[in-house]
Amino acid sequence: MLGVAEEYTALIDGMDPEPERHQIFVDVEPYTGTPLNGGKRVQFNMFLRRIDAIKLTDRLQPTLFPVIWIDEGIALNEDMVKLIDDSLMKVLSLLDVVQWVLIGVGLLLAVLMPTVYFVKRCRGESSRTVSPAVTATTSAASLSTVAGVTGDRSK
Repeated sequence: MLGVAEEYTALIDGMDPEPERHQIFVDVEPYTGTPLNGGKRVQFNMFLRRIDAIKLTDRLQPTLFPVIWIDEGIALNEDMVKLIDDSLMKVLSLLDVVQWVLIGVGLLLAVLMPTVYFVKRCRGESSRTVSPAVTATTSAASLSTVAGVTGDRSK
């Protein structure tokens, strides 16, 4: 009788409830929330007390009397556990490796790129100036502006 007042459990010999054996439980896979194992345990009790009209109950102390115990449980079968292991756990392990590889590459680039920049700067390669590229295409608006500036007097 788990969770019952001590005064009631003391009246019944052999009642030593253990929470790990008598509580309701559900084991859940942490990544997907899939229930892997579960159990429901219920005990129905009857409250017994003295009844003046019934002589047989004269010496009866008020107590809870266990009538029935129900223990139901379910667990995933081996096929479902294998499916979860194959389709999820192996992918998660691979993603864990990929995550650390990408972190390593990022750290390597974070150290390498400033080093390359400063080495090139010290050698004087960055002192070159970059001039804008001249393109062969021009717009109609720029042509009219050019014609107005050059003083096209053919009209």
